[in-house]
Parts: sequence; structure tokens; C-alpha cells
Amino acid sequence: MFAAVFFLFFGLSTDPRDLVPMLVPAVILAVVTMAAKLLTGYLAARHAGIAEAGRWRAGFALLPRGEFSIVIAGLAVASGVEPALAALATTYVLITIVAGPLLARVPDAAWFSRWVAGRAARARPRALLSRKS
Repeated sequence: MFAAVFFLFFGLSTDPRDLVPMLVPAVILAVVTMAAKLLTGYLAARHAGIAEAGRWRAGFALLPRGEFSIVIAGLAVASGVEPALAALATTYVLITIVAGPLLARVPDAAWFSRWVAGRAARARPRALLSRKS
């Protein structure tokens, strides 16, 4: 119950006009963190022995996350650190929440499946060469 009230209060306390100036920094943060999450999920799945398509799916599944950013921003704003942090966190979370589910569909797209298959086919000859050496 507390979490729901916190997120409701945080959302209501953020002025939508404050989101526009934070759009560029939030997009930059979103791109960097989503790339890091994608790489982390991919590498963790590879380490677990998951096939190529599953590795990408694991990475893309991590993208729509950012609720913790709102908690940290809420604590920072409440302590008086930086009021603009709330607008930045809200914009960042909105971007990742909208982009995440859209990007999560990428591993199921036909063009992506072809790309993964081509990538795997190119990797096989290298793997064979490294075993012969």
C-alpha cells in the first residue's frame, strides 16, 4: 500500500511542464542504461548456456525498469538535494516504460530472427577454426 501511495504522490508532485526540459538528458540516460541492461542480460544468459535468441530476449526483458530511480529521486528531492531530479527521473522512467515493451518485441520479429541466424552462421566457421588451432 505504501508503494502505491508513494508512486501516486511522486507522480502528482511532478509538474508536466518540468518534463520537457529534461527530455534530452533523460533520453541520453535511457539509451545508456538500456544498452547496459541489454548487454548485461545477454551476457548473463550466455553464461547460463542459453541459445542466441534467448540471450537477446533476456536482455530486452530488462529494459522497462526504472521504478528504483523514482524512489531514489523522491528521497533526494525530499532531502532538498536537487528538485529537478524528480522531473528527470519521471521522464527517464516514462521513456523506459514506453520503449521497453516495444523493444521487448524485437527478438520475435522476423528481421531480427534472420539477423541472429546470420550472426550464428558467421560465428560457426570462427569456432571451427579456433578448435583446429
